[in-house]
Amino acid sequence: MKIFQKILGLPAGDGATNCIDITGDVQRAVSDTILGEGIVLVHTLHTTTGLTKGRDATSGFFMQEKEPLLLADFNKILDEGADKFLKALPQIKVVAGRERFLDIFPKDLLDTLLGLLFTILRPTGYFQHDDFKIRTENINPGERKNAMAHLKAAMLRESLLWSFSGGKLNLGKWQSMLFWDFDPKERKERRLQVVVAGEK
Repeated sequence: MKIFQKILGLPAGDGATNCIDITGDVQRAVSDTILGEGIVLVHTLHTTTGLTKGRDATSGFFMQEKEPLLLADFNKILDEGADKFLKALPQIKVVAGRERFLDIFPKDLLDTLLGLLFTILRPTGYFQHDDFKIRTENINPGERKNAMAHLKAAMLRESLLWSFSGGKLNLGKWQSMLFWDFDPKERKERRLQVVVAGEK
């Protein structure tokens, strides 16, 4: 078995979220090895990015189609999912101990009331990671407020493992490998590690 490694440099976008179809780049990396059968591992070298599979663009580790409106829908779901995750954190702690108080209320009703209470009382838009008055670790010159980008990336996979045969990626008709960058603004480049392993 032969193993080849390569770093892919991708241009960073200028918006809040950038999605790049990397299928062609990964296929070229496989083709450059002259291997016929094997697997390819692609992983991001950043904590505010994620990977997925789809034909034209998406994010995470999913099989998706690269259709612009679907991509917009998916980005909206990531935004809402991250927000719901934040809302659920305080509920998990309180609801887990609900049997200790208010046992006279039905559990479904109590869950609904607690959910409403925390939705109203939850601080919005505040992340300790973005509070440079209290944060003391991993701070670089020009540090950015990007806690939400980290949270979105955490909802996705940081790597993809895929097979190839006859020197070609084994992809379905609508599948593509997609790279999502949730913190691209004012960055020059993003990097991916590609490892190809196989036989001639």
